[in-house]
Amino acid sequence: MKRLPFVVLTAALLAAGSVRGQLANVPLYANPSISGFRIAGDYAKGMNDESNKHWAVAGQGQLGISRLILGAGIGVVDFGSNTDPTYMGSVAVKVINGGFLSVALEGGVGFSKLSADTLLDALKSRDIPVSLAAGLHIPLVVVSIDPWVAPRYTFRHYTMGTASDNRNHFGVSAGVEAKLVLGLGIQLAVDFQSLPAISGDVFNDLKRKPFLFSAGLHFGL
Repeated sequence: MKRLPFVVLTAALLAAGSVRGQLANVPLYANPSISGFRIAGDYAKGMNDESNKHWAVAGQGQLGISRLILGAGIGVVDFGSNTDPTYMGSVAVKVINGGFLSVALEGGVGFSKLSADTLLDALKSRDIPVSLAAGLHIPLVVVSIDPWVAPRYTFRHYTMGTASDNRNHFGVSAGVEAKLVLGLGIQLAVDFQSLPAISGDVFNDLKRKPFLFSAGLHFGL
């Protein structure tokens, strides 16, 4: 594997904010209580300096069938001077499929490409997060509440021309979903990642710990 030049990769990571779940700059949404068909739209933003405070808008859809949850999404993320597309797909298998408690093992893939730039020409990144999500379904009189949490390990791969590099890391996302009347609802989510240094402890500025927040609406059947 031909590694990306360190100066180029450093600039790329700082420009991109190194903030990804599956959709770039959007918390990884992994509610294991989802059933039936669901579509959602979210606005997400980095909340600390290490996230570069970039924003993103995204639409996602999920289909829960028995013990399977299939997901797909597309979004637009602000990388500072450019806005760029980001895509994702996921599959989750419920290992516990209860009315109150659900636990699911989820895997997915996310892809992003930075716009052409004098330094960051054709930088592409691919994420493969693997998470174990646990959630509750709490029915109330006129609303149901679904809190959930999902620790994960992400396999991240960068390519630029013939060069490539990896930056695997741990992360966790959590959220709460409120289902209202007529299938409408709201959701909130947060996401934290601990990204390692690329080339040793001397590059402490690359040990980034970005924190994300998102809020949105959904409709489910």
